[in-house]
Order: sequence, then C-alpha cells, then structure tokens
Amino acid sequence: MGRRKRSRQDETDELESYEREWLVQRVNASKQQDITQHDGGVKDSQGNQSVRKPNRKSTSLDHESSTTTSATAPALEQDRIERQRLKKQRQKERRKEKKIAVAASRESTTKYKVELDKNIQLEKKRQLENKQSKAKNAAQSFRTFNKGVKCLDLVVGKGPMVQHRKKVHVSYTLRAKSHTTGKILDSSKIFGFRVGKGEVIQGWDIGLEYMKVGGIRRLIVPPQAGYGSKDVGAGKGADLYFEIELLHVAP
Repeated sequence: MGRRKRSRQDETDELESYEREWLVQRVNASKQQDITQHDGGVKDSQGNQSVRKPNRKSTSLDHESSTTTSATAPALEQDRIERQRLKKQRQKERRKEKKIAVAASRESTTKYKVELDKNIQLEKKRQLENKQSKAKNAAQSFRTFNKGVKCLDLVVGKGPMVQHRKKVHVSYTLRAKSHTTGKILDSSKIFGFRVGKGEVIQGWDIGLEYMKVGGIRRLIVPPQAGYGSKDVGAGKGADLYFEIELLHVAP
C-alpha cells in the first residue's frame, strides 16, 4: 500500500495556513514595538532592547529641578525651625502675661479686702463715737433730782407752773429701757392727780417740779422712786422711762 499523493487542494490549504501564521507574527511584533517605544526604548527585529538617546532638554530640566530641590530643602528646614522658635516665644509671652494678670488680680483683691476692713473698722469706730457722744450728751442734758430721779425738758412750757398740792392734768407714755425704742408699758391721753399728795409714785411728784403748762419732759425713775422691786413689765428693779406733757394746772 503506497503513500497517498498530495492534491492541489491540500497544498493550497497548507499555504494559507503559513500565510495566516506569518501575519499573526507580524501583528504581534508591531504591537510589541509600539509598547517598547512608549516605555522609552526601541526593540530591533530580534526583540533586543535598544538604548534610547536621552533628551538634552529633559536632562537639563531634571538637573535644574534636582538643584532647586537641594537648595530649597535647607531653607524650608530653617523656616520650620524659625516658626517653632516664634511659637515657643509667643507661648512664653502668653504665660508671662497670664502670671502678671493673676498677680495683678490678687493684688487688687488684697487691696480691696484691706480697704474694706479699714472702712468697716472706721464705721465701727464712728458708730461707737456717736453712741458715746449721745450717751454723754444725754447724761449732761438730764438733771438729777431727789432719789436719783432724772429729767430732761424737750419743750419748755410757757403756761402756769406746777404748784405743790395743786391738781394737774397730763398725758404720758411709759416705756422700758428707752424713751424712744423701748416697749410701751402704759400710756394715757389725759390723767389728773394732785402733786405732792402721794396719789402717784414719788418719781412724778419729784420730776414735775417747776414744770410749766405746754412743756414736755422726760423722766428716768429709779426703783427707789418708783415701784421698788415690783415688776410692772420692765423687770424687777428696772428703771422706768416716762415722757410727760403738762396739759393743765388748776388755779
């Protein structure tokens, strides 16, 4: 059995297959060359990488950029250091200003307290002096009669004078501890009695002597000229504070 003879059709098919393979290789080679050129090199027909000639202008710019970067780096570092120094200096100044403000505030507070204490002491001293002055004036103004009865004329009357054993009419207010602020123990708009007849306490018989109609007199009656140890509201053995106005003296 011998080999089959190749037909013309088989030869044609084989030729077309070779041609297609050659075209595919050419297309692939062309694509590879484009990629290599884009990356900066050129390949020859055997696929070897050729060296691309450097661009003088690009090299010069790269050199200048490198030189500028090298020259700028120290300047940037120096600028950063200077900013840090200024920042620390400002922080130090702010701390110093804060300390000064706090010290000034403390000093102001201390001065205020000292001045306040001084004013309080002066006010206390002034009040004490006024109190002592009032007490002194009161002591000098009151006259002392028998049995320690004291009297002070607020208004000197211009009418008839009180006479012994004559009937008089008065209005009065009795207080405890003070003529002005003490508790009111008794009062009357009009009250009549005969002077020196024992119809009232001895402090009245003594304290109304030489008083004239229209006059107003304050009396401080001690217990020995008043109610003795009896408590009439001011306490046992307390002084009695009367304010009396003489309304009428019988002829």
